[in-house]
Amino acid sequence: MSGAIVAILVTACVGTLAPSSPSAAGPSASAPTGSAASISPAITGSVASLPGPSGAADAQVGGAWRSSAIPLSDSQIAIISDACAASARESFGQAEADLPTAVIDARGEGLTTAILADGTLAIECLARLDETGATVDAVDRLASTSFDAVDGSRIAVTEMAREDDRAGGRMIAFGRIGPDAAAVRIGLPDGSRVAAATGAGWWVAWWPGAQLAGTIEAVDEASAVTGSAEAPKKVVEARVGPAAWWLDPTAEAPTLESTAVAAMVLEEACASGTSGANRLDPPTIDLSDTGVTITLWIRRQPGPQACQDGNEPFGYTILLPEPLDEFVSLGSVLDDRTLFDGSETPPREAAKPPTG
Repeated sequence: MSGAIVAILVTACVGTLAPSSPSAAGPSASAPTGSAASISPAITGSVASLPGPSGAADAQVGGAWRSSAIPLSDSQIAIISDACAASARESFGQAEADLPTAVIDARGEGLTTAILADGTLAIECLARLDETGATVDAVDRLASTSFDAVDGSRIAVTEMAREDDRAGGRMIAFGRIGPDAAAVRIGLPDGSRVAAATGAGWWVAWWPGAQLAGTIEAVDEASAVTGSAEAPKKVVEARVGPAAWWLDPTAEAPTLESTAVAAMVLEEACASGTSGANRLDPPTIDLSDTGVTITLWIRRQPGPQACQDGNEPFGYTILLPEPLDEFVSLGSVLDDRTLFDGSETPPREAAKPPTG
């Protein structure tokens, strides 16, 4: 990956804000009339309590799987959004917690999928909803190159992955849809169809078993096909995990004039012994009074992966859009500021490799 140009995303905390109200929770759901904070109860960690029974919607969400999305009540939308935001804050930080909720898909068995996203950052949140509240099973960042917006009636696939969180497993698929499309229809090889939940330029659905989609279509109000995406022939993975990095000890140390940082990178997730060099996402850079923190993310390998004794580190050059002195002074040159690896909490000085 040496010499590859990477985008630099500068993030900063913007205060403790409730997630924005979802724009949709299914094909016929209406958005909440107030913010999530105004209608949702307090939460602790990734578990939140519902304010009270919500009747038929609760029964449908906890009932048998349906091929179409279940319209959720305002309180259900808010409680899922807030539980996902709390989990994102704990796992990643405030920027992820503040993401607006784009769409929530619920279609039975208590399983829900929420996409929280803006133009540059997105997360997938898998949560369970019952009469006591919402519990988050998993929250993951999505590769920044995987969810570009589409126009017109176009449709695109961001992810199609298998989950084993229910008997028999299930497939979860989601992606982007243009503003001119009215709905998304997924055709399965067995001849059945699934209607996706849509909202804020996203679509999402799940179905039992391990069938990949045969067709993925955008349709208009009359159910006429207006656009389509090529159905993946194999699992498509968009989730990313952090990768540890440190300064390459065999390369020259960066200076204030440096526009590149020579690094060694170690993927932390199981990857069946394959290198993550071709799965790196553009890094994020955070500036603070104590230095420059660079975080690298690696897109997961599709499907189940074997865990080796440990992944092999690989060399990678982090290219910067301007010299380091435009960001902050390095400790080895001027003061006590330095470079940090953001894959650890608290961030580790990048001059030191990770322990263990």
